[in-house]
Amino acid sequence: MNQGLTVLTNLAARRANGQVRSLDGTWRAIVDPYDSGYINILGERNRQGYFRDFKPRHAGDRVEYDFDHSLELNVPGDWNTQHPELLYYEGTVWYRRLINVSAAEEALDQRQFVHFGAANHTTKVFLDGEEIATHTGGFGPFSVEVSGRLTVGEHSLVVMVNNRREPDRIPAMRSDWWNFGGLHRSVDLLTVPATFIADAWVTMAADGRLVGGVTLDGPDAGLTKRFVLEAAGIDITIEGTTFEIGAGEVADVERWNPGKPVLHEVTFTAGDDTIGDQVGFRTVRTAGTTILVNDRPTYLRGISLHAEGPSGGRRASGEDDAATLLGWAEDLGANFVRLGHYQHDEAMVREADRRGLLAWCELPVYWGIDFANVETAANSIEQADELVLRDRSRASVILWSAANETLPGPEREHFIAAIIKRFRELDPTRLTTAALLTLPSNDPAVHIDDPLGRHVDVIGVNQYMGWYYADRSDLAVTNWTSDFNKPIVFSELGAGAKAGLHGNDDEIWTEEFQAAVYRAQIEMIARQPDCAGLSPWILKDFRTPLRVLPGVQDGYNRKGLLSEEGERKLAFDVLAGWYRTLAD
Repeated sequence: MNQGLTVLTNLAARRANGQVRSLDGTWRAIVDPYDSGYINILGERNRQGYFRDFKPRHAGDRVEYDFDHSLELNVPGDWNTQHPELLYYEGTVWYRRLINVSAAEEALDQRQFVHFGAANHTTKVFLDGEEIATHTGGFGPFSVEVSGRLTVGEHSLVVMVNNRREPDRIPAMRSDWWNFGGLHRSVDLLTVPATFIADAWVTMAADGRLVGGVTLDGPDAGLTKRFVLEAAGIDITIEGTTFEIGAGEVADVERWNPGKPVLHEVTFTAGDDTIGDQVGFRTVRTAGTTILVNDRPTYLRGISLHAEGPSGGRRASGEDDAATLLGWAEDLGANFVRLGHYQHDEAMVREADRRGLLAWCELPVYWGIDFANVETAANSIEQADELVLRDRSRASVILWSAANETLPGPEREHFIAAIIKRFRELDPTRLTTAALLTLPSNDPAVHIDDPLGRHVDVIGVNQYMGWYYADRSDLAVTNWTSDFNKPIVFSELGAGAKAGLHGNDDEIWTEEFQAAVYRAQIEMIARQPDCAGLSPWILKDFRTPLRVLPGVQDGYNRKGLLSEEGERKLAFDVLAGWYRTLAD
């Protein structure tokens, strides 16, 4: 479980304030499939472990590793696509970065943290040979305090990253995506005042109020905290850790709308610390089976995305990748993206804010989770915290998703209900959901009665009619209802096709077959009164070891509307054409 970590959000503001020193770039690395750099053959802590970054003291000194002449890996980046021999590697890799500290930097007398955007999956952090933190989870941000440790001179930062699939991890042993390992998001050194703003956020509730909060970390907990929103002439002192501003006071502030984003400058201050942000304000709620954004019925014209780069089959990272991927979603005519099946890069949700795209953000509670394991459940809450705390100021985010394709049962219901409860504790302003697994049925009237429907606000439905089950002709007579009088979003649907492979629409793997499935799905979905939108699976082809058909899949899931290199398939234009009619 997580140890030695500090909540520290608002990294973008820290960058703007000049408080961030990037540790991105080339790191040295050692591949360690047996974890021998941490544990010796007796099962004890290795006294000469790689985390100590030892150098021989004399010609006869035996040190059996050497970071200075080992593998080089770029950070941020996955290790799988940087070296061919690591493509399928699952295990431990040790990263080492040297940090040089000047006398001027030491004299600042402020607190310092190493911030990790994400590391997959389980991470131990060492500084100058001492273990200082452990983090469990492959997609959330975490910060490790190093205050007082970075004296003048050179320091060795060593990070042990392990992406091995384990039954008690989240995700667990099986997933239909590539298990990218490594420091796949940015690593930074942050310098902040002795008492600083650890977390600051603001968003709009369904009734038009602003709700937010400021959490301080440091010895002077009594510092005056202020919030400023110039667009509304608001400058208030915050008592406690949360605040509210009445709907009437912000009634004239221009709203953020899908396709018409407006972001306002907000500022939080406490003592010597200032956090600035650009925040959009909009409401989201449900009324029966309808989703309303700013009290207007809003149909979610969506598409699902993996956090895989626009080309090269690598892990996506940073603003350029986000801009390209979301640009393709806009070309499709989408107003909504499902960021599955785990927390995506912060650049993605911030880019969605700027473009006016609505977003569904998800935890990796996926196939085969050990729902009875107490530690696994505790880690699911830790990952929920990382998801919500980072992004609850983002107007684009309207849905927190607790799970994808989990099988019903009392332990599963209890596990996921606890996550949904935690979502609402941290952020009562947004909707909750989960993508339910819909199994094939011979009944054209599909009635959803999964017990999770009682807990969520919006029912996500993954269904692959016309692909894994049912004939395409069956879709014309299929109707969907639920026990719950809540909006239904078809969170997955689709079919596979190899880009450039053509034939008749009854020939599997052809673009024509995929396009025909989309036409049939569109005809069916357009008739569903309870349907509030869809996010077909998926924008582009993505790597997965489950897909092995030679000459067609070759290690890629081919359900993308684009190939792995961004080539459009026929189904892209089919869906885009329908979305144009809905947007008119």
